Amino acid sequence: MSATALQPLPAAYAPTRDALHRLAVYVISPAQRLVNGEIIMRPTPGGFSTFEFGDKRTVGVRGDLLVVDGAEHPITSLRAAAGLVGIEPDVGQQEQFDVPPHGDLDETLAVDRDAATALGDWYAFAAGALEALGAGASADDDASIVRLWPEHFDVAIDLGDGAGGHRATYGASPGDRHHAEPYLYASPWAGRIDGFFDDPEFKGATLLRSQLEREADPARAAVEFLREARRRVQAHG
Repeated sequence: MSATALQPLPAAYAPTRDALHRLAVYVISPAQRLVNGEIIMRPTPGGFSTFEFGDKRTVGVRGDLLVVDGAEHPITSLRAAAGLVGIEPDVGQQEQFDVPPHGDLDETLAVDRDAATALGDWYAFAAGALEALGAGASADDDASIVRLWPEHFDVAIDLGDGAGGHRATYGASPGDRHHAEPYLYASPWAGRIDGFFDDPEFKGATLLRSQLEREADPARAAVEFLREARRRVQAHG
């Protein structure tokens, strides 16, 4: 990935991210979960999507469009989106940790095209770094696939020997209650194992997007950060 891949975020990024987070939590992830019990999604070109479920169905976002089984629709309200999918908005998800309030189900979601594209680009950037980290794993590491979680709206993998205290979650947030801007993180399951894992908000290490933007090669810097975190987790104990 070239250094030009991480430009300053559009002004509408935060409200767009939050609107798409609501769409993911209350419509997109539930569309899949109601069929097979699975909540996780995946980064896809231009945005994110469910995995295939039911009769090869998928629901996701590409830019500022809702994509239902390959057909593109303008994103309007949560209720309208759920109707296109064939469900009701799953308002019960509001009780989950780190989930945004569903708000007015008939209010038009504030989704800006450029900001939505920037969110999709961040997920793609992060997925590339996480896949590079996972490529060095052994069978004993029991590496997960890159998954996009609806509650935190982050992409992440779990990797390492849990029984030996060497397992951690490595991921990327689009910005949340810990940090307003997107960031990469590494969170050892054993806790704050050394001074590298010094984020004041949680027991992990972080690399902010603004720091990556200043790098000559952001993709390389992202992978190096994740690999250094993994090296320290493996050396722990």
